[in-house]
Amino acid sequence: MLRKLVKLSVPMVVGQLAFASMGFIDTILMGSLGVNELAGGGLGSMVFQFFHVVGIGVLIATSNLIAFAKGSGDDTEIHASLLSGVIMTVLLSIVFGAVIWYAPSILVMMGQDPLVVEVSAQYLSVIVWALLPAFLFILFRSLALGIGDPSAVLPISILAAVSNYPISYVLMHGMFGLPALGVQGVALGTLIVACIMSLGIAFMLYQKEHFKPFKLWKNWQQFSFHNTRETVRLGVPIAVAHAMEIGLFSAAALLIGTLGAQALAAHQVVLQCVTMSFMLPLGLSQAVSVKVGKHYGAKRKDEVRQTIFYGMMLASATSTVAGLIFWLFPEALVNIFVSEADKSDFASVLALASSLLFVGALFQLVDGWQVVLMGVLRGFKLGASPTIVAVVSYWGVGFPCAYFLMEGFGAVGVWAGLGIGLACSAVLLSGLLVRTFKRAF
Repeated sequence: MLRKLVKLSVPMVVGQLAFASMGFIDTILMGSLGVNELAGGGLGSMVFQFFHVVGIGVLIATSNLIAFAKGSGDDTEIHASLLSGVIMTVLLSIVFGAVIWYAPSILVMMGQDPLVVEVSAQYLSVIVWALLPAFLFILFRSLALGIGDPSAVLPISILAAVSNYPISYVLMHGMFGLPALGVQGVALGTLIVACIMSLGIAFMLYQKEHFKPFKLWKNWQQFSFHNTRETVRLGVPIAVAHAMEIGLFSAAALLIGTLGAQALAAHQVVLQCVTMSFMLPLGLSQAVSVKVGKHYGAKRKDEVRQTIFYGMMLASATSTVAGLIFWLFPEALVNIFVSEADKSDFASVLALASSLLFVGALFQLVDGWQVVLMGVLRGFKLGASPTIVAVVSYWGVGFPCAYFLMEGFGAVGVWAGLGIGLACSAVLLSGLLVRTFKRAF
């Protein structure tokens, strides 16, 4: 069971890391341009990642529904669930794209530095076009995960992770006769890589016989509004839960942004590090969710229990390693984003970011637990209750703590409040899982 879970989890984790690495690499490149570029570009990257992660939440429902149909042996239901995912992909790209387009004006109204927002606007005007290919990749990945063969995810994710830096670097600096595009070049590089990922995974999947019956451009007579309603019923609460968590960190950025560009730059650096580590339990959560859904659909109690146990064990191991890295090597991590030539200008950024990484290390374990528990509960096809837990924990506990702690401890206090909210979520979700498991069997 452990080996099967790891085999399914690795492509998911690598896929999550590949997309997270885009924001990570973008932040590194923008950091080489200056503090304002790091703060403004990082703020723009945060806006894009917010909508990207929320969209993933909706599309994760597709993999759950496909896995449930696979466990029941219903191929028609598998294809209908995929087609519903196509509709959601298009709608999400249009709606979220419109919001991102007008995000700079909203940021100014929320008290952000106009000079910083000007850089954010340059980044967002290009990266907004990456939404559709990014969501298509997630949809194809959901199909692969639901069917139980995510082997195509790994090579495409590795290709994306390797190619993003050189492509963005060339466009940012204007090499090989190309114009120097600065922050917009960084965004354009990420857009190109997103397109490569979506086209690449589609090509690899449909080379395999067991995926050919599920081509998204065929058999639209199997489309069902019932499946779309199921996708919305399960996907929207997942998306809301994702929005609550990433929104908590986004709100933290807005709070810290009122402390100045250097504090915001430090926050963006640490946020990228935490985001990368979060991809490990998030990818694991998706694999656990699919496994639980499949075994739950087949009414296999012991397999469900084993999946939960091994999922939590792996979450504990990966989160502990990430926390130790943050705790032991904070300056080394921050230095990744800071060029040697500009280090004198980044002294305060280095000091503050190192402190924030220490706080981030303290809540890695509870963050890993709560996201995997969320995935387990989604495998039981729960919609509203895990989301209610997220709302109460993140915004009823975490954000108020961050707001009040900021007065006495600045940015460090904000991050401490985030950790309190995540810990509350882990405790409440554990109780919800115990009750759900007893009722299910």
